[in-house]
Amino acid sequence: MTIRSAALAASALLLCSAASVSAQTLKPWYQELEDDAGTFIDSNLNSGTAAGPTFSPGAPVLLSFEGLSDYDVRQFGVGLIPPDTMGAVGPTQFVELINGGFAVYDKATGTKVQSMLDSNFWITKAGGQATGGDPRIRFNAQMGRWIATGFGANGKDIQIGVSDTADATGSWKSTVFEGYSQAGLFRPVADYPTLGFDNNAVYIGTNNFAASTAAGPQTFRGTTLNVIPLADVFAATGPDATNRVKFQNFFNTAGQPDSFAGFAIQGVSKNDGSSTGHIFTVSATDYGVQRYDILNAGTGADTRSAITDLATGSYTGLCGGNICPAHQPSGLRNIDALDDRVSSSVYEVNGKIYGLQEVMKAGTDLDQIRYYVIDSATNAILDQGEITGGGFDYFQGSLAVNSQGQVVISYNRSGGPAKGSDGKVSVMARTFKTTATGHLQQMGNELLIKQSLTDRYLNGNPEASGVPAGRQRWGDYSQVTLDPTDPDKFWLIGQFAREANTPANGHPGGSGFSRWGTWIAEVSFLNAALAPVPEPATWAMMIAGFGMVGFAMRRSQKARVSFV
Repeated sequence: MTIRSAALAASALLLCSAASVSAQTLKPWYQELEDDAGTFIDSNLNSGTAAGPTFSPGAPVLLSFEGLSDYDVRQFGVGLIPPDTMGAVGPTQFVELINGGFAVYDKATGTKVQSMLDSNFWITKAGGQATGGDPRIRFNAQMGRWIATGFGANGKDIQIGVSDTADATGSWKSTVFEGYSQAGLFRPVADYPTLGFDNNAVYIGTNNFAASTAAGPQTFRGTTLNVIPLADVFAATGPDATNRVKFQNFFNTAGQPDSFAGFAIQGVSKNDGSSTGHIFTVSATDYGVQRYDILNAGTGADTRSAITDLATGSYTGLCGGNICPAHQPSGLRNIDALDDRVSSSVYEVNGKIYGLQEVMKAGTDLDQIRYYVIDSATNAILDQGEITGGGFDYFQGSLAVNSQGQVVISYNRSGGPAKGSDGKVSVMARTFKTTATGHLQQMGNELLIKQSLTDRYLNGNPEASGVPAGRQRWGDYSQVTLDPTDPDKFWLIGQFAREANTPANGHPGGSGFSRWGTWIAEVSFLNAALAPVPEPATWAMMIAGFGMVGFAMRRSQKARVSFV
């Protein structure tokens, strides 16, 4: 599930107490809960011609291959939009967990070694219950095991699964806890669960929704941050959430004052000896981001610090205050770029917090990725910049950082008719190093990981109609993770558009509707940062040699980064 929300404008640097924020007003577009769109299963279930792995030793992108697609999960008997693109790398495997599917790949070859319906993963492998989606998955290098989260069979419940070993194809254990419920309200949902962890605790934030009547609309009711002791989650007997501490904020709830502590709250993932957990989130009321801490995290004596609003500089969307849909070269402007929430994992390394969000700055009609480097002790913004330029939309960003402060940021990029085929929704990436002053310096050039196979992805009507129907869902997130066996290697997963489900595309009896795909790639930071930029003639020969544009090639033009 996902909530329609919007970009929020920057506030001055100040400390907020619960009393002071109670007078603030929630942005109206946060109030609507929208389910993932379930779609009918076509008579044609042919998965089509999925691209095989591409190996490029010595290149910036070492390995590149297709993950699960809309076609694949329909073979499992479900059709869901969007996929909630999610996956992570471990010692020997890359694991994908999305709406409708679970898959394990050999990270040396990209070969799929196991796949199944997502609910079968939770029920059969993890001993849990069916899932409603919103999955997250990570590998915890400290524990040497995988952790996954998502809805239980009921949207009010959160499910946690933990592998018994580093082999994701093996056995798992799971638990379910109630993420949100409120007396006097109906059909509660603990929506958009996030996932972060440090040496003390696992952090799961939710946006809470419920209806005032049995048949009424589910509207925003506040947020919850669940802090669960790390040792309990990774217990040999299976994960246990009994000792979790809940930090709950209410909105429009009888008997409770309105209070705000962010939206889509993200626990910061870090590996240090501190007993303090760090939180990074977008403000629920202002155009900006927030920081606060969880003291004594995972001890049962957890307390929340005051909230700091960071002075980020103004931004606002042009579509009723929200971020506008992304363009496509067919002339459609229908790709739901979500909003400015912090949708992907946030990391801390060497006292610096790295995170990003999507914004639409004043004076521009294009979506942008904004990244931050923040001093975790003082909350000073050491660096802030936008990935933008070239007349493209940039959206659905994610990042990871290694112990040397080397960063890979991945995202989707698209453009309107003037961009031609280059405007197709593509999975892209850039590499950065952190300078001594905490600034991100781009190394090398923008990397094209995978380009969509159509210039008119749309939902609700056949692609040939050119007429979108309803909200055109995309994402709701992407992910970059660091290889636990090699700090130079970063793995990413993002969404692209497959070919439409038509006879001409090899799908006899198909509906003609658009279909999504996911793409996985291994990026070498060293190769990306140091490899020379091809000259135009060389670039053309390389494209001709590969026979296609979309497979993990280095772009010939230096990408532009705009700094505040």
